[in-house]
Amino acid sequence: MSKTEEVVADRRAVLTGAMALSLSACAGNLIGPPSPAAALYVLRPEFGPVSGGSPVRQQLVVAVPAAPAALDTERIALERGVDVMDYYAQSQWTDRLPLVVQSLLVEGFEKSGQVAAVAREGAGIRADVVLETELRQFEAYYAVPDTAPEIRITLVAKLVGVTNRNVIDTMEVSRTARASANNLQSVIAAFTLAGGEALKDTVRWAIADLSSRRAGA
Repeated sequence: MSKTEEVVADRRAVLTGAMALSLSACAGNLIGPPSPAAALYVLRPEFGPVSGGSPVRQQLVVAVPAAPAALDTERIALERGVDVMDYYAQSQWTDRLPLVVQSLLVEGFEKSGQVAAVAREGAGIRADVVLETELRQFEAYYAVPDTAPEIRITLVAKLVGVTNRNVIDTMEVSRTARASANNLQSVIAAFTLAGGEALKDTVRWAIADLSSRRAGA
């Protein structure tokens, strides 16, 4: 091999080694250590029978609640001071919040013992009435940083007739609960308390409204 050929070969070896090191570094940056998995938190209020009134014979479907973009997520929302939204790090609900609330409303109606048939919208049952809801607040509010937050829940509900799409009735419920401490376990417990009461209020209101209208028909 001539000296020129040896120089070319040496240069090729150097370039090949440099490229290999570069690719290795890139791969390391792309793969890297895995991010910690987000902890999943469950809203699990206790629903039970609803007493009083006549059983509701209408078949009810529960629509997916409407929500602003800040709440239409799996992340657990918090508010710092006035109108500054944020989220707890590495923590989330088990699903998008509107879907969690929809499932809990269906569960509340099922366990009430007062509704002939209830299901999520799109589940295939023939509906007489749709429960439409809107989540306006569902966050932990920090008036002072690093203190136990106050959970704020505001829910607007409408009963809508399927045949004519007329609004039968509407209501708004707001519930609050103070977390016992500034940690996720206490915050979730307060979410469960305030959220559970708001959902129970909604279920009781819908049953009472539909029951009274049937009785007066």
